[in-house]
Amino acid sequence: MKKKLVSLILTTAMAATMIAGSVMAEESFNPDTETDTIPYDQLEEQFGPVADLELPEEISMGGILKNQANEFWLALGDGMTSYAEENGASIDIQATRTETDTAGQLSIAETMLQNEYDALILSPLTNECLDSAVATAKESGIPIVNANCEYVADADVFVGGLQIEIGHKAADYIAEKIGEAGKVAIIEGVSGTFTSIQRVNGFNEQIANYPDIEVVASVPADYEMEKGMNVATDILTQNDDIAAIYCCNDNMALGAVEALRAAGKLGEVVVIGVDGTGDAYKSIHAGELNATVDQFPAVNGEVAVEVALRLMAGQEIPRVVSTPIEVVDADNAAEFDK
Repeated sequence: MKKKLVSLILTTAMAATMIAGSVMAEESFNPDTETDTIPYDQLEEQFGPVADLELPEEISMGGILKNQANEFWLALGDGMTSYAEENGASIDIQATRTETDTAGQLSIAETMLQNEYDALILSPLTNECLDSAVATAKESGIPIVNANCEYVADADVFVGGLQIEIGHKAADYIAEKIGEAGKVAIIEGVSGTFTSIQRVNGFNEQIANYPDIEVVASVPADYEMEKGMNVATDILTQNDDIAAIYCCNDNMALGAVEALRAAGKLGEVVVIGVDGTGDAYKSIHAGELNATVDQFPAVNGEVAVEVALRLMAGQEIPRVVSTPIEVVDADNAAEFDK
């Protein structure tokens, strides 16, 4: 099923046309609001078992993650690798060192295109940073799966959790834990990225249903633990009576826990993160982090590869395949333990 790639060097006119098309598609696509959607656990019922697909004997895929330092992305990559191996495929997974190196991620994609993979699974750093590489791949007819969280407007299928729902669930959890009254703060991810925007918007939308809760701060910390700790320290300094902190990933939430420990307030302020990392589970079991909104990244990775195989077999999969999300705290952590 190998297909000869068109030249990686596009003319200026072609590139401009393709990128313009991507921008138009981007404006009309949002995985959180897309109606052409199917839950991941209905794929087999609707499209049949993967074992019945007519596929070539040798399948190779390329996968690009946001980074391979964050435990979330390691777990997602592990899910991709294990599912590929179980189904007789190989996958080359690469990533940038940080979640802000958009030029580096594009360079990885451009290099990866030369390997003539049968499918690509992409987790872009921003909604548009891989557009030119995606345009080249689509010219060659390569199936493209977008795996959580920023989206590729021209990908064939987006596979992941709905980010705005994450914010909704976090808001309801905090409201319940603080008695629907008090001051709360938000620690955002990378400023301006779709994932952070949607998680924050979802939280603000839902928390507005609780008139006695006030959001007193909303500050980015780039999904990094140390930055999360520093931001949380500043928030605590300025708001001694803060009741809860919502962090847009677990790294920052664990940083907030350390800030609370240093301030002598551990256990007094509710902290919830996002992603469901193993370290978050450990902190929950230790009675420190209150909760995480688990996105089950390994499942996300498995489903991304499954969808890629189905696309290779010619199946027409809905535009969005939604994967599970669940609020996990001390009451139910044993059920989902990692």
